[in-house]
Amino acid sequence: MNKYETIFVVDSLLKPDEIESIITKYQRFISANGGQIQDIEPWGKKRLSFEIKKRQYGYFVLIRFEGPAMMIKQLEREYRLNESVLRFMTLRLSKQALKSMENEQKQVSKPAPKPTSTESPEKKQPEPAKPEPEEHPPAEEPVAEAVQESIQEEEQEKEQAPEEKKAEE
Repeated sequence: MNKYETIFVVDSLLKPDEIESIITKYQRFISANGGQIQDIEPWGKKRLSFEIKKRQYGYFVLIRFEGPAMMIKQLEREYRLNESVLRFMTLRLSKQALKSMENEQKQVSKPAPKPTSTESPEKKQPEPAKPEPEEHPPAEEPVAEAVQESIQEEEQEKEQAPEEKKAEE
Protein backbone atom coordinates (compact mmCIF):
# COMPACT_ATOMS: atom_id res chain seq x y z
CA MET A 1 0.00 0.00 0.00
CA ASN A 2 1.16 3.51 -0.82
CA LYS A 3 1.21 6.48 1.49
CA TYR A 4 -0.88 9.48 0.46
CA GLU A 5 -1.89 12.85 1.71
CA THR A 6 -5.04 14.60 0.67
CA ILE A 7 -5.99 18.16 1.34
CA PHE A 8 -9.40 19.61 0.73
CA VAL A 9 -11.00 23.01 1.21
CA VAL A 10 -14.52 23.17 2.62
CA ASP A 11 -16.83 26.16 2.36
CA SER A 12 -16.16 28.25 5.48
CA LEU A 13 -19.74 29.54 5.67
CA LEU A 14 -20.88 26.14 6.94
CA LYS A 15 -21.50 25.62 10.65
CA PRO A 16 -18.63 24.03 12.62
CA ASP A 17 -20.60 20.82 13.21
CA GLU A 18 -21.32 20.53 9.46
CA ILE A 19 -17.59 20.91 8.72
CA GLU A 20 -16.81 18.20 11.30
CA SER A 21 -19.37 15.89 9.71
CA ILE A 22 -17.72 16.35 6.29
CA ILE A 23 -14.31 15.52 7.79
CA THR A 24 -15.64 12.39 9.50
CA LYS A 25 -17.40 11.38 6.26
CA TYR A 26 -14.09 11.29 4.38
CA GLN A 27 -12.34 9.68 7.34
CA ARG A 28 -14.90 6.84 7.29
CA PHE A 29 -14.68 6.60 3.50
CA ILE A 30 -10.92 6.07 3.61
CA SER A 31 -11.22 3.48 6.40
CA ALA A 32 -14.09 1.62 4.67
CA ASN A 33 -12.16 1.31 1.39
CA GLY A 34 -9.05 -0.34 2.83
CA GLY A 35 -7.12 2.72 3.96
CA GLN A 36 -5.49 3.42 7.30
CA ILE A 37 -5.50 7.02 8.49
CA GLN A 38 -2.24 8.15 10.08
CA ASP A 39 -2.94 11.80 10.78
CA ILE A 40 -5.70 14.39 10.38
CA GLU A 41 -4.73 18.06 10.57
CA PRO A 42 -7.56 20.59 10.45
CA TRP A 43 -5.73 23.78 9.46
CA GLY A 44 -8.77 25.92 10.02
CA LYS A 45 -10.27 28.89 8.22
CA LYS A 46 -7.87 30.68 5.89
CA ARG A 47 -8.17 33.32 3.21
CA LEU A 48 -8.01 31.98 -0.33
CA SER A 49 -5.56 33.53 -2.76
CA PHE A 50 -8.41 33.89 -5.25
CA GLU A 51 -12.15 33.48 -5.10
CA ILE A 52 -13.56 30.00 -5.60
CA LYS A 53 -17.31 29.76 -6.17
CA LYS A 54 -17.59 33.38 -4.95
CA ARG A 55 -15.95 32.50 -1.61
CA GLN A 56 -12.93 34.34 -0.20
CA TYR A 57 -12.34 32.01 2.75
CA GLY A 58 -12.17 28.25 3.11
CA TYR A 59 -11.64 25.65 5.84
CA PHE A 60 -8.53 23.57 5.07
CA VAL A 61 -8.10 19.92 6.14
CA LEU A 62 -5.09 17.65 5.57
CA ILE A 63 -5.34 13.85 5.92
CA ARG A 64 -2.33 11.50 5.71
CA PHE A 65 -3.15 7.86 5.08
CA GLU A 66 -2.08 4.55 3.58
CA GLY A 67 -4.29 2.90 1.03
CA PRO A 68 -4.64 1.08 -2.26
CA ALA A 69 -4.16 3.05 -5.47
CA MET A 70 -7.69 2.25 -6.70
CA MET A 71 -9.23 4.08 -3.74
CA ILE A 72 -7.83 7.48 -4.81
CA LYS A 73 -10.05 7.67 -7.88
CA GLN A 74 -13.12 6.88 -5.76
CA LEU A 75 -12.11 9.41 -3.10
CA GLU A 76 -11.72 12.19 -5.64
CA ARG A 77 -15.11 11.28 -7.11
CA GLU A 78 -16.62 11.74 -3.63
CA TYR A 79 -14.98 15.16 -3.38
CA ARG A 80 -16.47 16.23 -6.72
CA LEU A 81 -19.98 15.10 -5.69
CA ASN A 82 -19.93 17.22 -2.52
CA GLU A 83 -20.78 20.84 -3.34
CA SER A 84 -19.35 22.05 -0.03
CA VAL A 85 -15.83 20.98 -1.06
CA LEU A 86 -14.34 23.89 -2.98
CA ARG A 87 -10.98 22.32 -3.95
CA PHE A 88 -9.06 19.12 -3.28
CA MET A 89 -5.72 17.52 -4.07
CA THR A 90 -4.36 14.06 -3.36
CA LEU A 91 -0.65 13.23 -3.57
CA ARG A 92 1.32 10.00 -3.27
CA LEU A 93 4.23 10.64 -0.93
CA SER A 94 7.65 9.82 -2.37
CA LYS A 95 10.38 8.07 -0.39
CA GLN A 96 12.24 11.35 -0.06
CA ALA A 97 9.17 13.08 1.37
CA LEU A 98 8.67 10.25 3.86
CA LYS A 99 12.29 10.51 5.02
CA SER A 100 12.02 14.27 5.54
CA MET A 101 8.79 13.82 7.52
CA GLU A 102 10.51 11.23 9.75
CA ASN A 103 13.44 13.59 10.33
CA GLU A 104 11.07 16.40 11.32
CA GLN A 105 9.28 14.11 13.78
CA LYS A 106 12.62 13.06 15.31
CA GLN A 107 13.65 16.68 15.78
CA VAL A 108 10.34 17.54 17.40
CA SER A 109 10.45 14.53 19.72
CA LYS A 110 14.01 15.26 20.96
CA PRO A 111 13.99 16.54 24.55
CA ALA A 112 15.30 20.00 25.29
CA PRO A 113 18.99 20.13 26.24
CA LYS A 114 19.58 19.86 29.99
CA PRO A 115 21.07 22.91 31.71
CA THR A 116 24.64 22.56 32.94
CA SER A 117 25.39 22.39 36.66
CA THR A 118 26.67 25.98 36.75
CA GLU A 119 23.61 27.33 35.05
CA SER A 120 20.12 26.87 36.50
CA PRO A 121 17.02 27.56 34.38
CA GLU A 122 15.56 29.96 36.97
CA LYS A 123 18.66 32.14 37.22
CA LYS A 124 19.38 32.29 33.52
CA GLN A 125 19.09 35.87 32.32
CA PRO A 126 18.44 36.65 28.66
CA GLU A 127 21.33 38.37 26.97
CA PRO A 128 20.70 42.04 26.20
CA ALA A 129 19.97 42.76 22.58
CA LYS A 130 22.91 44.10 20.66
CA PRO A 131 22.28 47.53 19.19
CA GLU A 132 21.95 47.50 15.46
CA PRO A 133 24.55 49.53 13.56
CA GLU A 134 23.29 52.97 12.63
CA GLU A 135 22.76 53.62 8.97
CA HIS A 136 23.66 57.30 9.28
CA PRO A 137 26.68 58.61 11.16
CA PRO A 138 25.83 60.38 14.43
CA ALA A 139 25.32 64.14 14.30
CA GLU A 140 28.48 66.22 14.63
CA GLU A 141 29.22 67.61 18.09
CA PRO A 142 29.02 71.33 17.16
CA VAL A 143 25.41 70.79 16.08
CA ALA A 144 24.58 69.01 19.35
CA GLU A 145 26.24 71.80 21.36
CA ALA A 146 24.28 74.45 19.46
CA VAL A 147 21.03 72.67 20.25
CA GLN A 148 21.90 72.45 23.94
CA GLU A 149 22.80 76.15 24.01
CA SER A 150 19.49 77.14 22.42
CA ILE A 151 17.60 75.04 24.97
CA GLN A 152 19.48 76.71 27.83
CA GLU A 153 18.75 80.17 26.39
CA GLU A 154 15.02 79.39 26.20
CA GLU A 155 15.00 78.23 29.81
CA GLN A 156 16.76 81.41 30.94
CA GLU A 157 14.24 83.56 29.05
CA LYS A 158 11.37 81.75 30.77
CA GLU A 159 12.92 82.34 34.18
CA GLN A 160 13.57 86.03 33.44
CA ALA A 161 10.05 86.69 32.13
CA PRO A 162 8.32 86.43 35.53
CA GLU A 163 11.02 88.56 37.16
CA GLU A 164 10.64 91.32 34.53
CA LYS A 165 6.86 91.39 35.07
CA LYS A 166 7.34 91.90 38.80
CA ALA A 167 9.85 94.71 38.18
CA GLU A 168 7.45 96.55 35.89
CA GLU A 169 4.63 96.49 38.43
